[in-house]
Amino acid sequence: MYQVTVDYAKANLEELCDRTEKEPDGVVIVRENRSYILITQEEWESLAETSELMQDPKLLQHIASARREYAAGETLTMEQVFG
Repeated sequence: MYQVTVDYAKANLEELCDRTEKEPDGVVIVRENRSYILITQEEWESLAETSELMQDPKLLQHIASARREYAAGETLTMEQVFG
C-alpha cells in the first residue's frame, strides 16, 4: 500500500488521484499517527455494497450453507450444471 504524509498529499493531490487508480488498496495518508485511505469512488461503492449485503441474515445463512456443502464435497461440476 502506497503511503504518504498529509503535507505530501496536499502538494500532490492530482498525482495521488492518479496513483489511487493503480493501487488496489488505495493510498494511505498519514497525519499525526492517524491514517486515512484515499480510494476511487468505484472502490468505495463496492465496499459499501459488500457491507450492506453482509448485513442480510438470509444471505449469510445461504453462504454458510454453501460452505458446509462445499466442505462435505456436495458440489456439482460445470458439466452437471450446464450440460
